[in-house]
Amino acid sequence: MEDEIDLQLKQLALEAQQHPAGSKERQIALTRLMDAIERSNRLVRPYIDQRYLYEDIYSEARLKIFEYICLKIDTYDSQRPVMGWVNYFFNFRFQDVFARYINQTRIKILSIDDLEGFNLEQEEWELYQDKASMLQLVEDAEMLRKLIEEDPDNIFRNTTVRGRPDITWQVIALARLDDEKWETISQRFDKNISTLQSFFDRNLRKFSDYIRNKLQ
Repeated sequence: MEDEIDLQLKQLALEAQQHPAGSKERQIALTRLMDAIERSNRLVRPYIDQRYLYEDIYSEARLKIFEYICLKIDTYDSQRPVMGWVNYFFNFRFQDVFARYINQTRIKILSIDDLEGFNLEQEEWELYQDKASMLQLVEDAEMLRKLIEEDPDNIFRNTTVRGRPDITWQVIALARLDDEKWETISQRFDKNISTLQSFFDRNLRKFSDYIRNKLQ
């Protein structure tokens, strides 16, 4: 039997279906649906070995399932619970992202959580491939921390979340280097985790060449 959350999600999904694709009304309904899914805490968490950067993989898969919902909402069958539909396809998205991560075996790619104390030869820079939620591989994590802290060209502290000048890329990067979890950062700034991660990842890719050049 459907509970209150199931009914709310179904209502939002059906509301989105009632509006034309691309319309403002549909977008509003979809936004409310995705927010309700986030708050429901009913998105599955497939098991994998934790050493494979679980939260990075999960975050990317979550963005992909939200994209799928927006594109395929008309295929939702109201005879099924919304989360049954969402989680069925989320498992596929998660496994696709996971497979892409582990198939890149030519080099060891580290998340920002793994930088502390790790050393690489300079030539390994050439093997690095652009990846969301990753930092350029560096020879010395302390050099990276010093670069971000000193920010000689003021690019890290001047890159901020829209409408929130207190949330800088510098602050988030240093927090992650200190092993602060995304949940804690989100609570500290009262900002959605996916928004913070997207902001961090997008600018990380933009800064990657700059960081590498400064650390050479």
